[in-house]
Amino acid sequence: MSERHFTLEEANELVPRVHAVMHRLLQLQSHLRVTSRALLQAGVRVAPDEPGREVGPNDDPKLRLRVQQARGILEAVRETMAEIEVLGAQVKDVERGLVDFPTLLDGTREVLLCWRIGEPTITHWHEVEAGFDGRKSVVGHRFTNAPRVLTG
Repeated sequence: MSERHFTLEEANELVPRVHAVMHRLLQLQSHLRVTSRALLQAGVRVAPDEPGREVGPNDDPKLRLRVQQARGILEAVRETMAEIEVLGAQVKDVERGLVDFPTLLDGTREVLLCWRIGEPTITHWHEVEAGFDGRKSVVGHRFTNAPRVLTG
């Protein structure tokens, strides 16, 4: 279970902020893609899970500079994603601009409010395992940030 849960209203209040961060993240991702493509042609791969071969002092200075740029962009991508995650939201797909907000459907089970860049508000949710293709309308549902307390 997630540490933080959102009501639909709380998540929608964050949409403008998340939108701005995701826009920046998409720009960084585009720069990283271009830089990485150029490095691949030189035989160097720079990726989040694989920093690529070390570039030494005998390598072309332009190549060394491009590797430094790629690593800097990669670090900026990580930091930008962290800006969203520190809010309690989850970046699901940078390329598609997908962000999920954990919530409790009717205060009983965890689901995710699903937002995609370009959408003015959150209008859909999905099961934790379902992902984007399993989106359902928020209409007619109650989303809470705390479990429902049963009274006896």
